[in-house]
Amino acid sequence: MAKVRQLFNSASIETAKRKRICHRNRRKHQVLAGEKCLVLRDAASGGSKNYCVECATAILDRAQDDLNDLRAKVLSQ
Repeated sequence: MAKVRQLFNSASIETAKRKRICHRNRRKHQVLAGEKCLVLRDAASGGSKNYCVECATAILDRAQDDLNDLRAKVLSQ
């Protein structure tokens, strides 16, 4: 049987070792040392973007909606 592909291999949750800036709202949000954050890595550039818990929740909610839509489309006739 073929291996099942991983859809979200560039997303992870990390605990910040130092202060980070939230990419979605750079001026108002930050991730302090010891706090969890969503990290999205870009394979093409080798860079990454950090998101605070508030912004990460919104991003993950949107991703869940997108997955639900994809699932509904693949299962529909």
